[in-house]
Amino acid sequence: MSLDLLIVNARLPEGGTPVDIAVRDGRIVEVAPGIAARGTPAAETIDAAGNLVSPPFVDAHFHMDSTLSYGMPRINRSGTLLEGIALWNELKPELTHEALVERALLYCDWAVARGLLAIRSHVDTSDEHGMKGVEALLSVRDKVKDYLDLQLVAFPQDGLYRAPAAKECTIRALDMGVDVVGGIPHFKRTMEDGRRSVTELCEI
Repeated sequence: MSLDLLIVNARLPEGGTPVDIAVRDGRIVEVAPGIAARGTPAAETIDAAGNLVSPPFVDAHFHMDSTLSYGMPRINRSGTLLEGIALWNELKPELTHEALVERALLYCDWAVARGLLAIRSHVDTSDEHGMKGVEALLSVRDKVKDYLDLQLVAFPQDGLYRAPAAKECTIRALDMGVDVVGGIPHFKRTMEDGRRSVTELCEI
């Protein structure tokens, strides 16, 4: 039976001698040395030339709505999370759907070129400004779905209780198709508010 793809001379993450990788119907059916020598026909053959072949990399925590925005509106001089959040709140009113999509797609291309095929990205749902990011990243998720698994997290970055519209916007984002919900309990004014927010977000 012929193969769709045969990768020869591939080195696996665990090391050892190079192997061949046989693919049929979109699935790896065999990994072993010398598959090519058997003469099984393949629609495509790739010589890995002794380079690493691995499962795709996964980025489990990203903020794609703010990607490639370094220096906008200014540089985070302290390098702290609190100044970063403050900068993000200065930038949000200036964001446009087109710019968000453009930067996110550029980052997705860079990520895939470096072996990332799955990304879980937060998207701010603190207020109406943040909802521009939700709409933009839902559009990006649809554009990249054939080559990148992009999971979106509804994330009230200013705090579920600190930002007046955060709960409403987070629920709306989930209704729009965002995959999962996240929170920032350490940004609350009290430990009790942090605990309560985690409980409520899990209930949502």
